[in-house]
Amino acid sequence: MTEKGTKRANGNRTKQKILDAAEALFGARGFDAVSLRDITESAGVTLALASYHFGTKDRLFEAVVARRADVLCKLRRARLADLATPSAPRDILDAFMSPIFEQIKTESDDGWAAYLRVLPRLGEDERWLDLVSQYFDEVAREFIAALRQSCPNTDAERLERAFLMTVQLMLVTVSRQKRLDRLTDSRASAADLEASYDSLLDFVSAGFDKLPANR
Repeated sequence: MTEKGTKRANGNRTKQKILDAAEALFGARGFDAVSLRDITESAGVTLALASYHFGTKDRLFEAVVARRADVLCKLRRARLADLATPSAPRDILDAFMSPIFEQIKTESDDGWAAYLRVLPRLGEDERWLDLVSQYFDEVAREFIAALRQSCPNTDAERLERAFLMTVQLMLVTVSRQKRLDRLTDSRASAADLEASYDSLLDFVSAGFDKLPANR
């Protein structure tokens, strides 16, 4: 490998270390409670390197969101493309939600688990709306369009609200927040994503089946 190629490879490894550390810390603490210094100390790199590769903490946060968003959107589109047109709402919702659960179960490290603690934080206030729009809204609109085809007589506004509620429920579920464990005295576990997914898909599918018709 040439000297230039070696430097590029080292730079890429450094960027990935910074992204991994940022992903874990942002997911655990939120954006405001994490500093660039916290991230560089966790990654074992200098503050200057983080500034060189990403500039600001805001840009680093965007890079964390973007890194796996592309993978997730491609998986969702592929699942949607495999469905018949029109398909049942349950199949469309499954195509949207299942890739995110499967990535957690098949990933050999904790990367996706950390990422899925970051995503719910995007809904904590409106400052991240542009970020969500840039990386997720295009695919979300494709699924909403598929649901409209599946339910042509359903009130459009109710359908769109139901889809957004589905997204929020999905994010709470994949975050594996342990309130379920406490409420059930550990009879049910939030860590059991297979059981959680089955319940989630049943619940949101039933909700779509009950949406009112156009007024």
